[in-house]
Amino acid sequence: MVNNTAVNAQTNSSITVASSCPVNTTDSGGQSFHEKEGEFNWSPAIQGYVLGARFLGYVVTQMPGGLLAQTYGAKKTLVCGLFLSSVAHVLSPFAAWTSSYLMMVVQFLKGFGQGFLPSAHCVLSANWFPSPERGLLNSLVLSGYSVGSLLTGFSAGALCSSTFLGGWPSVFYIHGGLGLLLCLCFQLFLFESPRCHPTIKEAELNYILQNQEMDLSEKRPPIPWKKIFTSVPVYAMMYAVIAIYWIGAHFILIQPIFLGTILRFSIHENGIFTSLPFIFQLIFIYSGGWVSSWLNNHNYVGVDKVRKGCNLLCCLGYSLGLLGVYFAGCDRWTSAFLSVAAMSFNGFSSTGCMITPVDMSPTFAGTLMGLASTVACVAAFLFPVLVGIMTNEEQTLEQWNKIFMLCIALIMSSGIIFCVFGSAEVQSWNYPENEETDKNHSKEKKMEEPTEAIAQSVDAVMHL
Repeated sequence: MVNNTAVNAQTNSSITVASSCPVNTTDSGGQSFHEKEGEFNWSPAIQGYVLGARFLGYVVTQMPGGLLAQTYGAKKTLVCGLFLSSVAHVLSPFAAWTSSYLMMVVQFLKGFGQGFLPSAHCVLSANWFPSPERGLLNSLVLSGYSVGSLLTGFSAGALCSSTFLGGWPSVFYIHGGLGLLLCLCFQLFLFESPRCHPTIKEAELNYILQNQEMDLSEKRPPIPWKKIFTSVPVYAMMYAVIAIYWIGAHFILIQPIFLGTILRFSIHENGIFTSLPFIFQLIFIYSGGWVSSWLNNHNYVGVDKVRKGCNLLCCLGYSLGLLGVYFAGCDRWTSAFLSVAAMSFNGFSSTGCMITPVDMSPTFAGTLMGLASTVACVAAFLFPVLVGIMTNEEQTLEQWNKIFMLCIALIMSSGIIFCVFGSAEVQSWNYPENEETDKNHSKEKKMEEPTEAIAQSVDAVMHL
């Protein structure tokens, strides 16, 4: 969408970029190659605000989304959020043609609608997934992000380079339209809980209900805010989710800018390198989900260690890959492939911290995910803005290396903190006060039963 040549011509950074990473401007056939330029003269700072506006809208609805999903139903919350987001996506080209500021508003509305989705997903996962299969099933669901992004990445580059529906506007029209179609599918085929499904088999229903911590079809108890905000594992989980959202913002929003402005890849090549990590993410998502379920079902490793191990592997793989990008410098192809490797490891997060809120508290999973996503979206909003500010006057490889080192420090520290202070065990505040009291009473009663039996035996002997 942006005319980078015109933007660079307004600053002194164009000479620095060219000298930092010189690019051969001829294709393989020896013909002169000129990238198709966009129509908007937006500075890096404006681009950062446009990209970050979505995450700012994402922040606003995270907590309300969790509360609405738990109170009025996850299905309604999911469909309403997706509908608003899809409509805003379709209207994005018209907003961009009007003003960059209106584009920010529309992106904010798109994020506003998308903010309802993570919490609704957590509530649906708690309603539907049996605890032994939660890791695998959640991985299958979250793989939809990778599949959608994979198809979008490959198609977006081709659509932007074509003349179909004006080129880049077609990306918004087509994908926004698919979102509206998905809303209809959710309305027709999605059900709030197993008890609401009209054709579910009785054996399947019993299996799901027997493998849940408590009956979630009844009215949920009041949220124990004080216990949540004084829980160390909650804060460790929140920091881990911040890191995953940071990786997502880097991959989806920031990496294409780096590939286009510093490494000077074409739009088509940029689309390919942006899409490739999703292929490997799918492999890591499925393999991580299968391995975690296998370990749990055979009692080799507990859920807590599986979640921490997968999350640490995600952080370590991303950090090492990005460190390779730092040292690769202007070696375009090495840098691009190391970027692909770094982003691919994000697939392990689906069996790591992203499912941990459901493990910690199936009753309040939507609230926990909403709380974590709220804070994480603030960080994801600040990331593109920070990149825009750092590269606005100096679009150089040195500035980007500073950004990479900041990312490595944040991600690795989150992985270590989650391993040390995090937990995937069901927390005591997951249960209502009366139920927790009944459980303690039943434990005391079981302890008293042997004592009463001994006393009766002694009385019988004395009688004889």
